[in-house]
Amino acid sequence: MTAFRIPWRAGRILALGGDLKCRPALAEGEEVRFLDEVGDLASPEAQDALDKMMFGLEPDTLVCDKHPGYYSSTIARDLARSRGLQIIEVSHHRAHVAAVCLELEIPDAPVVGLAFDGTGYGDDGTAWGGEFFVGSVASGFVRRASFAPLPLPGGDAAVREPWRIAAALLIERGTSDDELRTWLDRRAIHADLPLFRRGLASGIAIGRSSALGRWFDAVSALLGLGTVAGFEAEPAIRLQQAAEAAGGAGDAMFAAEVRPGAPMLIDFPDLARLAQCPADDVPARAFAFHQAAAEAVAETAAFLAKESGCRTVIASGGCFLNRLFDRLLAEALAARGLEYRKPILLPPGDQALALGQAGLALAGRAG
Repeated sequence: MTAFRIPWRAGRILALGGDLKCRPALAEGEEVRFLDEVGDLASPEAQDALDKMMFGLEPDTLVCDKHPGYYSSTIARDLARSRGLQIIEVSHHRAHVAAVCLELEIPDAPVVGLAFDGTGYGDDGTAWGGEFFVGSVASGFVRRASFAPLPLPGGDAAVREPWRIAAALLIERGTSDDELRTWLDRRAIHADLPLFRRGLASGIAIGRSSALGRWFDAVSALLGLGTVAGFEAEPAIRLQQAAEAAGGAGDAMFAAEVRPGAPMLIDFPDLARLAQCPADDVPARAFAFHQAAAEAVAETAAFLAKESGCRTVIASGGCFLNRLFDRLLAEALAARGLEYRKPILLPPGDQALALGQAGLALAGRAG
């Protein structure tokens, strides 16, 4: 079991992490110790394993994700109610950033925290995952920027079939029926276009997500690389592989746009043009998207760092498993004089959430 020191003294606090790659952690004294990874809580076997772990540890306080539908959060609420325990619910993406800060032993230092993944429950009830925070574990993290929200027709179905995200994006950006049918035919997608349009216009079962992971999926589908996900993150992986095949040769067909506001938003106004991309140009366009995203993130982070008087940018979330995006972002941040820090021992994904949950709960900054 891996342990990390924290600057706050705990009783016996059990932090459950999330439902994907669930790995709880126990905080006692001034130490947080990770327990065994339980796995994906969609599995009945993983649920049983978590149940047994929780009932065997007898914590004083439970800490869980704010997501109202997570199994881990539901069982935490049930156990807290039956035993009269305190329960603290912590913001998913703030926990991501906090976990890295605690591993690097900078709980009090102000940072710009990047939390980039595929999904997570946001403060407004939508799916987040492309978030910029400013603050520290001790003072709390304020969300200052994000990627623009994408439509998710069918909710989880859009994650399994990202062509839905791409098609909705094309429709929202004014693509004609003829152009859309041409794109669907080229990608061998069999969809009832009038029905799809009506569903999108009605807003029924149409979620929104600001996750960078969903943007990778949408671009992958637009380019015909990953219209359907056979496994987790497959479309994004295919996009990365195509971009790496370009050998660093991108183009300036489109660029990101950083819009002021609360929060600031990163968007790609010309992205719909990728639907007409010839097969020979796909690697260059895939690389161009990675480059545009990295430059926009660095520009936004530099603005927030200057405004808040800090120089450190923290990377957290599963999108940082993308080696190309990680490298391009590191170069863009270095060019702006910023310090780029990532987890060393912990993975960037949800396996590390429990450490951040415990730290924010003890600091009184659940968010």
